[in-house]
Amino acid sequence: TATTAFVPGTSDGATLGTTSLEFGDLFLADGGVIYLGADQDVTLTHVADTGILLNSTRQLQFGDSGTYIHQSADGVLDLVSDTEIEINATTIDINGAVVASGEIAAASLDISGNVDIDGITNLDVVDIDGAVQIDATLTIGADDQGYDVILYGDTASANLTWDTSADDLIFNGAAGLIVPDGQFTLGSTA
Repeated sequence: TATTAFVPGTSDGATLGTTSLEFGDLFLADGGVIYLGADQDVTLTHVADTGILLNSTRQLQFGDSGTYIHQSADGVLDLVSDTEIEINATTIDINGAVVASGEIAAASLDISGNVDIDGITNLDVVDIDGAVQIDATLTIGADDQGYDVILYGDTASANLTWDTSADDLIFNGAAGLIVPDGQFTLGSTA
């Protein structure tokens, strides 16, 4: 029984238990703190009825210093690995914006909401074997930019071009413009 503290004879001068004589359990009161280091720079604090708090931006490391979890700034949790972070679950639920600075590779991608793509130079869509259905307005290019072009084929030899300055719609293709009988009507709304 101790009324104040158990203390070693010198700093770092004693060990609790040995490799063959281990203690059983450790009981700490609500709010109990485990202080680590000669200057107690890392602490584990019991948060009553909630969990354990690792202080400041200290890290919980796994295997080596390259894989860890920590709070890099107030409200920012970092999962860091020098090779890969793998998440395995039937469903992964993300409630918030997702920012990806690298490539996203997916075997299947099902998006039920809006897709906004801004600020890119090229959007390449390759190897689509099925149908592409667009049930709203499709805008290629922007107003007053000269030409808005829809290209067909890998050589871009066939295209549909809107010349903004002349208000002309231009059909261009190696085989010309082919329209089945009775399928094309030219008229005027005026």
